[in-house]
Amino acid sequence: MEVHTIKVPTMGDSITEGTIVEWTAEVGQMLKEDDVVALVETDKVTVEIKAETDGVLVSRFGDVDDTIEVGADLYQLDTDKEATVETTPQPTSSTSDANTVEVEEKIATVESSASKRIPSIHFLGKDGWEKRRTKESQALVAPEGGSVSLGPIVLEMPSIDPMYGRPPITEAEMEALMMGGAE
Repeated sequence: MEVHTIKVPTMGDSITEGTIVEWTAEVGQMLKEDDVVALVETDKVTVEIKAETDGVLVSRFGDVDDTIEVGADLYQLDTDKEATVETTPQPTSSTSDANTVEVEEKIATVESSASKRIPSIHFLGKDGWEKRRTKESQALVAPEGGSVSLGPIVLEMPSIDPMYGRPPITEAEMEALMMGGAE
């Protein structure tokens, strides 16, 4: 009979204690390496305490909501003992198949309702704008299925004097700017 006593691991530099939130394994249950045995919560983090070796959980050294210190004994595993408690069964494939069918039906319903939707904005993309600029295609498809003809797109800017709205610069101001003594 080889019994291993597992201690509360370090959970961070400044963390010295934690609270047992949940025991995920029952006494007498067979555990495999890396199975979660307990959840310990600190003021900063919740830590999953995992089994270090395969074995049967023999005893627990704390209850839910007990405060435990880092390095204290947490639980014992016996590597030679037989399990006395059954683990919870996994869901059968028939229930997962039923769930899959239900999800697929919902997806089909959403897809069919989405196919009826007609977008109100027609995005042209790079090629579409290039065609519009070169005047190769001037008709767009309207949401009802008809067509709307738009005339050529012409952007004209009126000629504006670059000094429009600015007061003229005097010779004295220009000389001050050139000499570095502008005010």
